[in-house]
Amino acid sequence: MKSKVIIIVFALIALAAGFGVSLLLSKDPGQGHVQIQGSVLAVPRQIAVPDLVKHDGTAFTNADIQGNWTLVFFGYTHCPDICPTTMAVLAQAKKKAEGPFPNVMMVSVDPERDTVELLREYLKYFDPAFIGVTGDEKMIQALTIQTSVVYMKMEGASGKKEDYLVDHSSQILLINPQGQLAAFLMAPHSPQSILDSVNKVISAN
Repeated sequence: MKSKVIIIVFALIALAAGFGVSLLLSKDPGQGHVQIQGSVLAVPRQIAVPDLVKHDGTAFTNADIQGNWTLVFFGYTHCPDICPTTMAVLAQAKKKAEGPFPNVMMVSVDPERDTVELLREYLKYFDPAFIGVTGDEKMIQALTIQTSVVYMKMEGASGKKEDYLVDHSSQILLINPQGQLAAFLMAPHSPQSILDSVNKVISAN
């Protein structure tokens, strides 16, 4: 029960942060405002990467989100619908891109089951260059709070402890080369909407 309460508190904090981000957006954008399928932060938010690990077993650090633009999706390998669909769309967007495409990362919101080995095999189905991130549950939560991502473990159909789903946010995060959260790309995602949004944000920076 205590762990569930902690997760709920984290979720509420993240929701509040997300609401604060939405207030930065104008419904009637002025000159210079970038219009995308999502939200562009008026002031990019610096991300401090906690102690996590990549799908190849090496440490996930701040350097992994610096130097290039990066698209980050929070999901999990046992996800029945949103996650494989989103990862497939990201792979299609990369193939469709006429120039350089941002790095793509999937951060697991189910570290209990998502080992580095499982993430590595999972990402091969989409693009071998995609990066998976997993690690301690508290470290995952530390990252989701910074990025206004909400997730919560839900009981599965069988009711068994090991049979559960994870309800989570569907947005894709766009991080700039300085390691700052620059924009949220909102669902429904398509290869073209991702390319259009990414190109607009990059062109404005």
